[in-house]
Amino acid sequence: MYRLRRSSRLTFLCVVIAITGTPARSEDSLYLRQHYVKREIMIPVRDGVRLFTSVYLPMDTTRTYPFMLNRTPYGVGPYGAESYPESLGPSPAFVRGGFIFVYQDVRGSRMSEGTFVNMTPHRPVKRTAADVDESSDTFDSIEWLLKNIPHNNGRVGMWGISYPGFYAAAGMIDAHPALKAVSPQAPIADWFAGDDFHHNGAFFLLDAFDFFSGFGKPRPVPTPVSSAGFTFGTNDSYRFFLDLGPLGNADARILGGSIPFWEDLMSHGTYDSFWQERNLLPHIRAITPAVMVVGGLFDAEDLYGPLSIYAMMKKESPGTPCSLILGPWQHGGWARTPGSSLGDVEFGGKTSIYYRDSVEFPFFNFYLKREGEAPLPTPLVFEIGSNRWMRYV
Repeated sequence: MYRLRRSSRLTFLCVVIAITGTPARSEDSLYLRQHYVKREIMIPVRDGVRLFTSVYLPMDTTRTYPFMLNRTPYGVGPYGAESYPESLGPSPAFVRGGFIFVYQDVRGSRMSEGTFVNMTPHRPVKRTAADVDESSDTFDSIEWLLKNIPHNNGRVGMWGISYPGFYAAAGMIDAHPALKAVSPQAPIADWFAGDDFHHNGAFFLLDAFDFFSGFGKPRPVPTPVSSAGFTFGTNDSYRFFLDLGPLGNADARILGGSIPFWEDLMSHGTYDSFWQERNLLPHIRAITPAVMVVGGLFDAEDLYGPLSIYAMMKKESPGTPCSLILGPWQHGGWARTPGSSLGDVEFGGKTSIYYRDSVEFPFFNFYLKREGEAPLPTPLVFEIGSNRWMRYV
């Protein structure tokens, strides 16, 4: 029996990961309320659209701090100036590490203004203020933060997992000079060639239908509420789609034309201009921030993105420090699990905790604070079987 992977639920779990970095920790939540002030801001970008942004500032104003920026289409909740998340940053180490945390609803999502575009095409030439993309929105947001948020040290780090990983990767293109370190984690690079809904062009029906039946619903006005996904009513996904019949019935019987991007998926079955302009890889060149790309060896959704982005970095930006981290993880597992096992397979240690404390935190700490030693710009890969981390030149 084939069982529903509940990818929409995994997506919303990745929302929590993108915001907190790890599952709920009450001790972090208490610490946040005692040591951070939350501000909710509408940041204007060059075309006049305003992006909803939550900023968490350390109460200690005797020193300066770097920014840690996360841009997401999944919502930066909890919303409300008095509502705090359970944790902040990619991992618990950051909460007490001395950072200004910034979370932003991307253009057209949740509480931000504008129109949402899936995998926003990059505009390499920007002749007018109307020529916007995720690179320009990131640039403008950083510029505003530097000028308006006190006690910053002029340095910005950026990270994101899965779809937020795409926004991290897009943000490092034509980057703001203050953006010093970026970690695209399980980033989407190309939705036709290898990530999520197509692998080498093969359409992943379950992933696409489960995800877009909720995420793809239009958001006509800003709202803090996410859209509910489709309830299958069974765990037997094979039987569900067998009974559905031809692919066209997904829209005719269930979606009813309510999901615009589903219609795009159905209309663009080949690697045409629609998909080509959403391919981020041709724009991964002349990257200036230090980069740490992260992926999971057992990631069934976005392993193509990390490998491809790292390859482009080495080819087109050879002078930029860039490392690739590959661990024995499923999608986002490095952020939400100890990483000691996958199913019945044991890895001889807590690989995720090692990565978070000994790889990820030192990376940002060095480039944003110049503390510690410079991370080695070489691949770090977990070798399954021998259960050890290996560095490759």
